[in-house]
Amino acid sequence: MYEHLNLRAWPFQTVPDAEFAKIWAGRHQTKEQLDRLVTKMALSPKSSLRLLWANFGMGKTHTLLHLQHLCRQSKGRLVPVYAVMPNRPGGFLDVYRSVVSGLPFDFLGDQLIKVGSSGGGSVAQHPMFAKSPGVVNALLAIRSGDLERSIVAQQWLIAQPGLSSGDMRRVGVTYRIKTPEDSINALTALARLATFKPGQSSKLVVLLDEYQRIGELKPAIRNEINAGLHAFFNANPQGLEYLLSFSFGRQENVAYLLSNELKSRAEPDVVNLDVLTKNEAIEFLLELLAQCRLRSDDRSAYPFASEALPVLVGSIADNKALTPRRIMNYANFVLQESLSNALDGQVGEITAVQTALLLNNPQLGSFDLDEQ
Repeated sequence: MYEHLNLRAWPFQTVPDAEFAKIWAGRHQTKEQLDRLVTKMALSPKSSLRLLWANFGMGKTHTLLHLQHLCRQSKGRLVPVYAVMPNRPGGFLDVYRSVVSGLPFDFLGDQLIKVGSSGGGSVAQHPMFAKSPGVVNALLAIRSGDLERSIVAQQWLIAQPGLSSGDMRRVGVTYRIKTPEDSINALTALARLATFKPGQSSKLVVLLDEYQRIGELKPAIRNEINAGLHAFFNANPQGLEYLLSFSFGRQENVAYLLSNELKSRAEPDVVNLDVLTKNEAIEFLLELLAQCRLRSDDRSAYPFASEALPVLVGSIADNKALTPRRIMNYANFVLQESLSNALDGQVGEITAVQTALLLNNPQLGSFDLDEQ
């Protein structure tokens, strides 16, 4: 909390953070699109594949994490899992590890008890686990309260190599997850367990970030990953949502990296984050500050003077594209410099003149580099 700035949280965060992602500022049209997307995902049981494209610094990861937040408000109809495409994955198994590592294991353990309570017989005999029976014992081991067994079970679920036979016996599993087929079977069992809700349809929403990294891989590995995602999709005609995100300078590169099978599954409503206009950038800053406000304040731009924001935005727009990340970096620089220059640690409204002087600092260029 920043009482002297009338802020409950620091407003300029450029590192992805799930808590900060609950905030949405500016881009009203995109916000409406996200809200509609969540509604559509919850309404239809049919599985879908959706794409999100953005250039660098546009807030792509923040958007995915905000979607995760919105899904969590759906009263169990949408169960989100955020994952990041690994750097240089060796195959689909590495993508599986990333997705499963993000699953809520405590929630899955609770779901397992619900499955057992829904009918007679052992939960291990339920049809959803027919192709991956080890999932049941692994989740029971996690739920047991035994820390060592829980750690081993999680390692088995994420297909961590190197588990000994003794480790596996400790959690009651007899095989390893080591092939794309094994991982698709395990992921399918986990997806169906996550969405088990008698009398109401629900979906597992896989938010897979940085999918453009697949373009750095050898064709054989790229094909295996695309084929694995396609096979997982086909195994779950209901109850599954993919949202793949891409960072690119050109949107047409998105289709180049997807297999024909995945492209044929993709929904037409692509989420696209573009650069902001000057007015949109000022609106973004004002709403960001409002979202972080500790108490209501007539000074909508405080701790900036209202005249300072057009100066800040104009200084960026003269040389660079107006991206959310860049705007926050510059605003953060001005605010921190103003605070450090204040002898008593207190800062009044940061004026337009002060903002202009601070933005003339040649050091700004050292961190304001476009990603390649």
